[in-house]
Amino acid sequence: MAANDLNPQLPLIVNLNLINQEGQENIDLSKLIIEIDSTLFPNQEQFLKALRSHLLQSFKEIPVTTSINLRQIENNSFENAEDELYPPVQKSQTEKCQNSIQENESYFETPAKSIPNTSITVRQSKLFKSQDFEAIPTAALMFSSIDSQIKKELWKQNEDGIAYLQHRAKGDSQNFIEHYIANPGDISMLPWDEALQIIDKFGFNSAKLHLIFAAYAMKQERPWESLFILNASDLIKDMGWDQRTDLPKHKKLSEIAKTAFALDCLLVKAVWIEGRNKKGGINASTPVGRMWNITVVPYGQINLQGKIEEPNEVQLIIQPGAWTQHFLNRAGAKSRDALYQFGYLAQQVLKIDPYHDELALRLAIYLTLDSRIRLDGNYKVQELLEIAFVKPIIDKARLDRRRAYDLKQHWDSAIKLLLKLGWQIAFDPETYPEELRPDSKDKKPKGYLDKLLDAKLTIKPPTPIPELIASKSKLTVERSQLKVKSKVEQLQPKAKPTQEQQISLTSSQVKEARIAKGWSQAKLAGFLGVSQNLISLIERGERTFNPQLATQIQTLLDIQD
Repeated sequence: MAANDLNPQLPLIVNLNLINQEGQENIDLSKLIIEIDSTLFPNQEQFLKALRSHLLQSFKEIPVTTSINLRQIENNSFENAEDELYPPVQKSQTEKCQNSIQENESYFETPAKSIPNTSITVRQSKLFKSQDFEAIPTAALMFSSIDSQIKKELWKQNEDGIAYLQHRAKGDSQNFIEHYIANPGDISMLPWDEALQIIDKFGFNSAKLHLIFAAYAMKQERPWESLFILNASDLIKDMGWDQRTDLPKHKKLSEIAKTAFALDCLLVKAVWIEGRNKKGGINASTPVGRMWNITVVPYGQINLQGKIEEPNEVQLIIQPGAWTQHFLNRAGAKSRDALYQFGYLAQQVLKIDPYHDELALRLAIYLTLDSRIRLDGNYKVQELLEIAFVKPIIDKARLDRRRAYDLKQHWDSAIKLLLKLGWQIAFDPETYPEELRPDSKDKKPKGYLDKLLDAKLTIKPPTPIPELIASKSKLTVERSQLKVKSKVEQLQPKAKPTQEQQISLTSSQVKEARIAKGWSQAKLAGFLGVSQNLISLIERGERTFNPQLATQIQTLLDIQD
C-alpha cells in the first residue's frame, strides 16, 4: 500500500506518545508508536513503513491533549466542516490524509468559544427523545445493505475476483443494487480474500448501527451535504447495551468504534427506476460510493506507550454517502427525479438481543423496512422465514425432524417476543389453527412444518407506526387524485373549480382527544415530529393546521369526521 492511499481516519489506529503531566507536549515523531489490526491489512510491515514515512513528512508539531471534555463542543457547530474533514476530490490522497489528520486534531482541541460558525450543525438531539420511534429510509437500498451485513452468505466473487453482493428487483430486472468492500480511504474494490476480513466484522451490531445512522440521516435537510457527530456513549443505550454488565464501558466504546470502521468500508452502486414522468421515469442511479464516510475519534488517557487502552469516549463523525441524494432528497422527490421513501423504526427493535432472540431481531428489522410497502401486513410464515434466512435452512428443516422442531421453536419464540414488545399480530383462523400457534398444548398434527409454512398471519409494527404510515399513504393518494382532477378541470375551462376538501378540526377537539388518550402535549408533538409549542398554539386556537398535519392529528387521536 502506498503512502498516499492511507485512510484519513487515523485517530482509530494511530496513537501519539510523549505527553507530559500538564497534558500537552510537542510530539517526538522519532518515537511514534503505531498500532494496526493485522486482520485488516495482511502485509502489516509494508503498511507500517508507508504510514510512518507519510506521517513523519506530514506532521511537524501537533499539540495533543490527553483527555478532552466533549461537552465543550456538543452545543457548538463547525464551519465548512466538509471542506475541513473531507477535502475536495481534486486534492491528492496525500493532501487529504495530511489535512484531515491535522485539522481533525486541531478542531477537537480548539476551545468551544473559538470554534467558527457553520451551516453544518453538530447534532445535539438524540434519537427517541420524545417518542419511541424515528423516521427511517425504507428504499430497496436499505434492504440490500442489511442483507450485506446479516446474510453474509449472499456475498460472492465476480469474474474478476472482486467480492460483491447483488440485489435485483423482482418485478424489473433492470433495477439493481450492488455492494462492494473497499479499503479505508479509497473506493478500490477489494478481492474476495481481503474483503472477507471486513465482511466477517459485519453482523447484528453493524446492522443496528447502520439503522441508527440512517435515522440520523433522515433528520438532515440535505444529508449528502451534511455531517453529524455522535458520541458512542449515547449509542450504547440506543443499541440496547446499557443493561449489559458483562462488558465495561470502555470495551463497549471500542466495539462501537470497530463496528463503525467496518461500516466505513461498505460501498454501494444503485440503479433504481420507479414511476414515470415526462422524461420516462425517476432515475435513482448512483455511482459507486461509500454508504457512510466515517471518521472515528477516540478520547481518553494516553499511557506511556502512546495508547488509549480504555477510551472514556469515542466520537463518530459521519457524512452520509452520495446515495442519499437519490434516495433521501425531498426536493428531488417533488421534481420526480429522485426517490424519498421512508417508514418508522421502533426503539425497541434496537434493544432485541441477537444472541437469545436472533429470529425476532431479523423479523423486526425486515418488517420495519417492509411496513411502508406492505400496508396490510399480510404474510405467509414461509415468506417471512425466507426473508429472515436463506432458503436452504427451510429446505433442511423439511428433511430433518430435529431441524423442523428447532425451527418451529425459534419461530414461536420470535412471535411471542414481538407480541410482548407491542407488535400487532393476528393469526388467520383458517390457515393458522390453534394447535400451530405459540404456547399451544395441543399435539402437533402430522406434517406440521408444511402446515406452518403455509399458514397466514397479519403482523405490523407497534402503534402508532402503522397509523402514521397509513395516513402518509392516504395523503399521497389524495394528492395524486387532486392532480388528476386538476388536469381534467383544465380541459374543461367552463366548469367551476372545486375547492380541496379540508379536514375540519377545532382546537378544543384536539385538546379533548389528546387528554382522553392520556397524552401530554410533548408526546403528541413527538409523534408528529413538531414542537410542543406548536401543539400548545393549536390547542389555544392561535395556529391553524395544514391538511397533512390535520390528517395525522385526526389519525393519531382517533378523531371522527
